[in-house]
Amino acid sequence: MEIPVQLKGRRHKINGVHRILTLTIFFSGMAIFSAPSSALGAQDSHAERPLCTAKTLPSEIENRIRTDFGTWSVQAPENLSHAAQLRWQGEQSSGCPGIAKGLFKSQKQTSYAVLLVPSGHPDAAYQLVVFTPKEDNSGYEESIVEKSDDRGASNYFIRQVPIARFFGESSKRKFHVRTSEAILMVDAAEDEYEADVYFWSLGRFQQEPVDY
Repeated sequence: MEIPVQLKGRRHKINGVHRILTLTIFFSGMAIFSAPSSALGAQDSHAERPLCTAKTLPSEIENRIRTDFGTWSVQAPENLSHAAQLRWQGEQSSGCPGIAKGLFKSQKQTSYAVLLVPSGHPDAAYQLVVFTPKEDNSGYEESIVEKSDDRGASNYFIRQVPIARFFGESSKRKFHVRTSEAILMVDAAEDEYEADVYFWSLGRFQQEPVDY
């Protein structure tokens, strides 16, 4: 942070030795003040990491989740099973296991995928909801692309992935893929490992199992 400093003139003359001494003291003081400021900045940066709540999303999406999914919450690290927590940590991601954003529908506008679980019983069920910008930029369209009422939701997390990771040029033509990013949903249960990619094609999100 830049600190504005105003140097006031002095009425009496300062000789060369005194001038050097004065400047030395001044810059030493600046160094003392700058060190704690840098440390504080690092702490603030650490404290401001995104949280796994709807509040981190655009206000319209936050409001839609509140009204349309009032008893549901964003999948958070503390909801994950032990196996899923280890897998999520292995992803080395600084984001949230219940939120993924990317160019899922358009090459120019950001979409948001949200993995929701019941607030009181986060392992009981899940819904994968994607919010995509409307063509006229008047807001977001909401789509539930996957949901389950079976137990085991604590094993799931989502993330953004590049289309090129799973689709070559021939596969893009086969599946009519026109975007550069997709949603990856991982089931990291101990006794069952599965991953599916959700991508925009022919006017809707389609699902394909992948090796991941």
